[in-house]
Amino acid sequence: MTTDLAEYRSGVRAWLADADIPTVPLDLDERFDVLRDWQRVLFEAGGLGISWSKEAGGQGLSHLHQLAFAEELAYARAPMPIGLIGLDVVGPSIDEFGQQWQREELLPKLLSGEHIWCQGFSEPGAGSDLASLRTRAVLDGDEFVISGQKVWTSWAHKAQWCALLVRTDPAAHKHAGISYLLVDMSTPGITPKPLEQMTGDREFCEVFFDEVRVPRRNLVGELNGGWAVATHTLGIERAAYTLRRRVDYEIAFEDAVAALRDHGLPAPETGLGRRVRIAIGKAHVALKVLGAQTQKTVARLAAGEVPTPEDSVDKLLLNEVEQIIFGEIAELLGPYRAVEESRPLGLASDRWAHDHLYSRATSIYGGTSQIQRNIISERLLGLPRG
Repeated sequence: MTTDLAEYRSGVRAWLADADIPTVPLDLDERFDVLRDWQRVLFEAGGLGISWSKEAGGQGLSHLHQLAFAEELAYARAPMPIGLIGLDVVGPSIDEFGQQWQREELLPKLLSGEHIWCQGFSEPGAGSDLASLRTRAVLDGDEFVISGQKVWTSWAHKAQWCALLVRTDPAAHKHAGISYLLVDMSTPGITPKPLEQMTGDREFCEVFFDEVRVPRRNLVGELNGGWAVATHTLGIERAAYTLRRRVDYEIAFEDAVAALRDHGLPAPETGLGRRVRIAIGKAHVALKVLGAQTQKTVARLAAGEVPTPEDSVDKLLLNEVEQIIFGEIAELLGPYRAVEESRPLGLASDRWAHDHLYSRATSIYGGTSQIQRNIISERLLGLPRG
């Protein structure tokens, strides 16, 4: 595979032109199956793990190549694969901190979609303050025995593996007594329960662990050293996710503008005409700001400067841009946002209402906006803790 970025992008574009790109169903279970099949297709074409090491089943290319692939995928209106938690969040940390057997045995199946991963970090009392987690793991011979509860665990009911943060030393400082385990979700004692969201989807879960026995060899990094691995996971998540979502937002914005033009824009001197232009203008400016920030993100990734506290700038800006774009478009739907299959101003109400509702979660998942502001104020600006 060529390492020249322009040639690489051209090759991806040519492959996508001939690919059988799937249509994504609205039904969640059908969507999962279609996107899992699509992940296998992308893996076999060398389109996943692009910046991962070859030892881990990746392509050994740069983050710029990975960004180019994501952009071409979006321009071709091709969906992302289903296993993004493994691909964007968990996998890079296993590649960085994992044992040899973990990289060789687990990561190729993660890339291909044979194994779907979830991320067991947040708890009912430890979401924003993740280091306060209370799920316990006690060593018993060569096994950890895990008891506790996680929440907001996406796709836990579909996953084969979970990257789990557990407290292994209750007497240590809260950041120091945490370990990072890889847990086979078929292990007895694990009970995932899907939670219905306001979008109607049920991919978020709460997960209960009742004396679940996990081999010690499933530990990633050092015992009680899981916070460093978790910080890497969150940093990679925020940086990589920002790059991918920026492309998603641009495509969504283009789709909305195209629909408005096809329908016929209301005259600018009318109230509705002004409202449409203001909405589009706000979304356009937000995208430009995010685009400027992601140029810095790519440079940090290419230089190996991730994770850093600046990842929190990415995450905070991403939250606000997504809510601006989908909020402004949803406002144009007016009361028709609640009417299925309606098309006010040419906009498909089902799509834009769903995406607007989903956007409300961005300021919670992956670290709340309040936490990002704390990190920025204390670690980037040097302000005193309040």
